[in-house]
Amino acid sequence: MSVTTIIAYIIALAIPIAAIYIINALDLFQTAKRRTLLVCLGWGVIAFGIAYVANTAIFNALANSMPRADATALITRFIAPVLEEVLKALFLIYLIRQPVFRYFVDGAVYGFCIGIGFAVVENMFYISNHQSVALSLAATRALSTSLMHGTSAALVGISIGMLRRSTSRFPVTPIIGIVLAVGIHIAFNNIVNTLEGVPLLLVAIGIGLGGSAFIAFQVRQGLKQEKQRFAKVLNKKSAGVATGEMMAIQRMGSQSSDTITELQQALGDENLALIQRMLVTQANIGILKNNLNATNVSPRLRKAWEEEIALREKEFLSIRGELNRTVLTYLQNVFPPSDQQMQQWVTNDFAAQDPTMINMFDVFMFQTGLAAEYTPEQLIAQAERLHRIEIFRDIDLANLENLGRSIQTEKFEPGAMLFDQGAEGDAMYLIEDGSIDIFAVDRDGNERFLRTFQPGQVVGDFAVLDGQKRSARARASKGAPLTALILQRENFKLFIQSRPQSIRSVLRVLGEKARFTTTTVEENVRALRSIAIGDYEAVVARAAPTAPIVAAASGESPIVNQQVLQVENDDEANETEISYSVQGRLAQTFARLAANLQNQETQTAAANS
Repeated sequence: MSVTTIIAYIIALAIPIAAIYIINALDLFQTAKRRTLLVCLGWGVIAFGIAYVANTAIFNALANSMPRADATALITRFIAPVLEEVLKALFLIYLIRQPVFRYFVDGAVYGFCIGIGFAVVENMFYISNHQSVALSLAATRALSTSLMHGTSAALVGISIGMLRRSTSRFPVTPIIGIVLAVGIHIAFNNIVNTLEGVPLLLVAIGIGLGGSAFIAFQVRQGLKQEKQRFAKVLNKKSAGVATGEMMAIQRMGSQSSDTITELQQALGDENLALIQRMLVTQANIGILKNNLNATNVSPRLRKAWEEEIALREKEFLSIRGELNRTVLTYLQNVFPPSDQQMQQWVTNDFAAQDPTMINMFDVFMFQTGLAAEYTPEQLIAQAERLHRIEIFRDIDLANLENLGRSIQTEKFEPGAMLFDQGAEGDAMYLIEDGSIDIFAVDRDGNERFLRTFQPGQVVGDFAVLDGQKRSARARASKGAPLTALILQRENFKLFIQSRPQSIRSVLRVLGEKARFTTTTVEENVRALRSIAIGDYEAVVARAAPTAPIVAAASGESPIVNQQVLQVENDDEANETEISYSVQGRLAQTFARLAANLQNQETQTAAANS
């Protein structure tokens, strides 16, 4: 084999493979799997073998009834194009039922690969039989016949791919695609068998390059249509929503997510997770940068936002490193950072699908304008107040300052009801001025006073966590107006969804309270068991007094001399010495146990309210 022939083989391989690379690179969705591309190339080779055997058999049959030249012309100009295009289309018809075939651009890429696989083997066959003109033949066929085969098969792939999203009951597009492919192939074969010299070369190469350019254009159009489809899906859910706080709440909670489904269909599971993280990170960076435009925040909060932006940007770059260039190009085209409307749609859609992914608290604050009501000094003071509330004590001040932006100040007249027993627990109240009285309400509607909360104390802090019904009634105390800072539960939910580290701090406090409650209950149970068996000394020993000895339940002061009680048993009389001092300490213990239980009941009712 001469060097010229080797170079011819290399050209016959290199140019078509380069064309596949270019077409595949235009598939910005990158859903065409490399493994499937290789299988498509292999099918093109198999299709050539089948076509060669079938064309040879048909030629031999025709040669018996007509001149060999006429038989060759009939096969070349008409029979072979039909047979070869049908064979190439068979594998595409099989692929349309597979998950790897998601939309018509996949069909274009897969079809182009099948056509190139067919053409490469055909080129090798022609070069081996015409080695005297191997170099020119390789160059000409690589730029004409190879690209024609790729174009015709890609047209079939596009027409079959359109079935993926077609609602028509009659699959017309595949028939049209095969007819077009056969027509192009017949036209090409007839032209190259009619023209000669330079005109033949120019026309053949023009058809090959022109067809490839058309397929590239169709791939780009597919990308454009996908972007428009995303916009239509997202815009459809955004239309007709009012402005202000109600708009924010509705958009965050009432929309179903279609963006994830659309991305999954277009990109496949292997790219979806990374792209989802990347879009979310990109959205959060934009939200946080928007926060920095606010003028009424302290340097502490601004610094916290800047640090969070730096972390998000580092995460963004890490995700970019895991995605290949073509997928990144797709993202830049379909979800460009400069397209604020598209970014807003994506942000809302991801938030509806999983509120913990997007900093929707910050979006909410921007949309409602609540944050503009406070000065930096007021926000710092509110953060200090929140920090003194037990459930917030472990949350850092910067986050509490951020949370404080959502707090609203409200005034109540003396005696005004803040909430009733049985109402939904939708907010907590931090008292600025005045006080709040808590009442238990019986079935007849009668109030029983439980306690009063003073300035600096909080009412209903657990309501922002569990949202359970109020266990008591709350009124502004009589005598003076009440000024309270109100934190709505919905706002707090958005905050902890956007700042998961904050809920961990709250859970630590709740864990401590749970351990304390468990220990208290266990101690009371042990005390009751000791009392049940008459082991009063054990009860007194465990309940060391923390206050002066209290009066017995009868109201008498305990006697501390050594008089003896006589206790008679039904079976036999025994004298048991129980000093009045011990009796007094038992009375004190019972009183303290009752006080503890009453205090827990009162505090629980007040906290849950």
